[in-house]
Amino acid sequence: MDNEILKLDHHQKTIRNRFLDEISKENEKIGYYLKEIFKICTNSNRETRIEVYKKVLNDLKFGSIEREKLIEYYAKIMDLERRVRKFFNAKIYNEKIEDPNSTATADRFEYVFFRMKNENVPLNKVKEFFNENAYAIFSLTMHPTNPTSTDYTVNGGIQFDKYLDNDIDYEQHLKLLEHLPLVGPKKTVQQEVEETIAIIDIIYETSTKLRIELIESLKQIPSYENLIDVDRPLIQVSIWSAGDGDGNENADVNALKQAVIQLKQRIKQLYLNDIKQLSSDKKMNIQDKLINNLYKTPNDLIHDLEDIPDAQDLIYKIKTFRFHYAQIDIRHNAFDIMETVDHLAKVNGLIENFSSLSLEDQKKYIIEWLNNDNIIEKLKLTDDDILDKNSKTAARIFGRLKLIKYDVDIYNKLIIAETSSIVHVLAAFLLLKASGNSIAEKETIIDIVTLSESVKDLEELPNLISELINDSIYRKHLFYREKLIVMIAKSDTVRRNGRGAESSQEHALGKIYSMLDQFKYKYPELKNLTINGFSGGGAALQRGGGRVTEVAHNNGRAARFYHAKTLGPSLLTIQGHQMQILFSPSSIALHILQSLVAQNLHARAQTELKSNGEHYVLPRRAPKDYDERKNIEKFHHACQVMRQAYFNYIGDLDDSKDKQSGNNSFNQLFLNAPWISVILGNLSSRPSKRGGHETINQNITVRNIRGENPKLLDNRAITVERLTAHSGTHFLNYLSVYEGLKSINYDELNDIYICSKSCRDFMRNTALSLHMVDFDIAWFTMIGETRPDKNELISLAKNFKSNRNEKNTNKETLAWLELYAYDVAKLVYKCILNKDPPENFNLHSPLRSGFSNLAQQLTIREESNEFARYAQADMTNFMNNNLDFVLGTHECLTLQACYAAADVVNAPEGGLNIELTRKQPT
Repeated sequence: MDNEILKLDHHQKTIRNRFLDEISKENEKIGYYLKEIFKICTNSNRETRIEVYKKVLNDLKFGSIEREKLIEYYAKIMDLERRVRKFFNAKIYNEKIEDPNSTATADRFEYVFFRMKNENVPLNKVKEFFNENAYAIFSLTMHPTNPTSTDYTVNGGIQFDKYLDNDIDYEQHLKLLEHLPLVGPKKTVQQEVEETIAIIDIIYETSTKLRIELIESLKQIPSYENLIDVDRPLIQVSIWSAGDGDGNENADVNALKQAVIQLKQRIKQLYLNDIKQLSSDKKMNIQDKLINNLYKTPNDLIHDLEDIPDAQDLIYKIKTFRFHYAQIDIRHNAFDIMETVDHLAKVNGLIENFSSLSLEDQKKYIIEWLNNDNIIEKLKLTDDDILDKNSKTAARIFGRLKLIKYDVDIYNKLIIAETSSIVHVLAAFLLLKASGNSIAEKETIIDIVTLSESVKDLEELPNLISELINDSIYRKHLFYREKLIVMIAKSDTVRRNGRGAESSQEHALGKIYSMLDQFKYKYPELKNLTINGFSGGGAALQRGGGRVTEVAHNNGRAARFYHAKTLGPSLLTIQGHQMQILFSPSSIALHILQSLVAQNLHARAQTELKSNGEHYVLPRRAPKDYDERKNIEKFHHACQVMRQAYFNYIGDLDDSKDKQSGNNSFNQLFLNAPWISVILGNLSSRPSKRGGHETINQNITVRNIRGENPKLLDNRAITVERLTAHSGTHFLNYLSVYEGLKSINYDELNDIYICSKSCRDFMRNTALSLHMVDFDIAWFTMIGETRPDKNELISLAKNFKSNRNEKNTNKETLAWLELYAYDVAKLVYKCILNKDPPENFNLHSPLRSGFSNLAQQLTIREESNEFARYAQADMTNFMNNNLDFVLGTHECLTLQACYAAADVVNAPEGGLNIELTRKQPT
């Protein structure tokens, strides 16, 4: 192993052994078993390792307190190891990008500023680019949920990160961690907000450090020092907790009210804490005024602080977080928005059955109502109780929108999920206006964000945006907001349309960027309009392309490919566990925040064109003698082939009328996947689609939790992604990839890899997935047998019929998936390395040979984590054969902890590793 990997391994083993010593002091028996597990986990013989795992599980029966505690402690060790790896990995990464001989990235202010200076960007343009694009704009969302309890997340894991960051001995904290509940009941919206606030607290602490980084970088370029306003806030944080009401009836009016209170109370307390540290006679008066809410605006508070020594950091924080701390994104599904309009019209006697009208007639009525003040006033007086009796969904949505006008600083986005028609946007306008909010006028504070999920909607998105721009109400709204935010879902598109959908996402956004000039030409009033790409992804493999911080970089590439002349700052969602990975502790948060700001600035500088058609900052190009555009087009073509192949395997998941969608054989096989641990491990505030269980503290059968006959793809994206990952197959990350790559000439595969950044991200993610595949676990989990030898696999796979309506045995399906994965891996290997696969080729080969650092890190965590995956497979196999087995509290807690432990084996943490950009020019 590389020296840096050996260091990481040493650090993770150190924390493991220290925690094991703590456990052994209190529970010698559990400590002994854990030590046996970790002693054997690096043994080269898997059969030997499995025998030890079997003995442990046989000694500690399912449902016993002993097994529950063993797996709970084991999961805590997995969590601590991951935190240690993340922390020291980040230090290694920072050292590498500070090395001028290392591959440069736009993650640092210095790099971007020097690029602009070296390419003689005019000073007025440097200032413009910075003022308009140098932002970190992101939304924190608990979905996919964090499987650990709020108590453990806030007081355990995040606090442990702080000890690492400050080089404080964490011995006493390990004792606390030992007794903190790792998992627990279904979370409330309030708890999810609490977890999110714990992350914003780190961002709050880091915000002033980011300003210092900016100041220090500007000192190296004197001509920029007086040009850049270092007091201008760089961070714009939003949250989805409480605001995301799509599919979450628990995100109701009261939850939203409570979230506003939580945010306001927290930021006030932080300001009071900081004021207390000041040395001034005035601070008592300022504290009293703040406590008693006597400051009408944040600027009033800033005014009182301006003459106080050493208050500059606090003033900067107040400018950044104001009195709301973070803004709340409201999200609802287009279908629910239309249902709300339907019932609002019905209870007010406007029309009896609005939903039965054609879209054209719906549009006509909505525009008529929007322009009729009497009707708007009538809608404002809607009887809430009557509306609730007609539709609880309508009452919930309308009630939530009514809250916006009372806290205009805390809201700025209404996201319409699955937007497919201009009617959906106009309906949102009507609901906002009828709930007392300003639209299409100077006072408006809400951006209407279209969220496209299916490939069909992505393909229609340019036409939809054109139609919206041509609408006078929408256009007037844009005139005042000056930004058009287009959100592209990542995970759901891939679930519904396969990996090839990644190209469709890029195509849709690139086309929108390229339309800005025609919008401005046709409607001069939109001269200040910017187009902002919003990436609805996280960090699991199905949730995005390259490193999280490269969203703006990738959006810039898409914009340039489709001949856009500029772009606005990019936005992104940061989900679930990824929030802790990216923002905890402060040293890592500082790197991520600087990366997001710098990448947004760099993307603008590389994309914007001068009047002569040249770029202000020349984008990197493919090496000489490579036709970059032609090879990017080849990759897009391969993705189209993947999409068609995925459709052939799975069917049309976008057709809600097609009850037969989904591959019968895959559904039948994955009926035996780890449904129970995944469902219990994702106890977010969202209502469960099955079972209806609100808490784990009750007896419930396997059948009741799982459902009688669950279909793999008929679920939320996070459930599907985690089921395929925890099954050991990860198959949705490579299904259809073979057909796409086979459509490219074998000897040209490396050409598309070199020329297309999207292809490089795609191939690396596929290589990562293949490395994590574990068919030994898959056979044990879903078949209940030992994996067959190669000859039997080939024999079984030959019998597999790929038609989605054909019947195959589970063994035939799983055998076919394994051989299919090998076929994909060979093409990925050729694509990355431009070599034929060697004789000793296996599923680890593409990553091991292409990105050795990542492969070594994955090997470390896979070794450490093998017991969790085996234990989950063992319990899943037992439950598959005992559907009426009653799961009590101990069984549920055991499964939850096992899920949390096995969940660690995922994509490398936050893309912190330099290997992601080292191998080829980007």
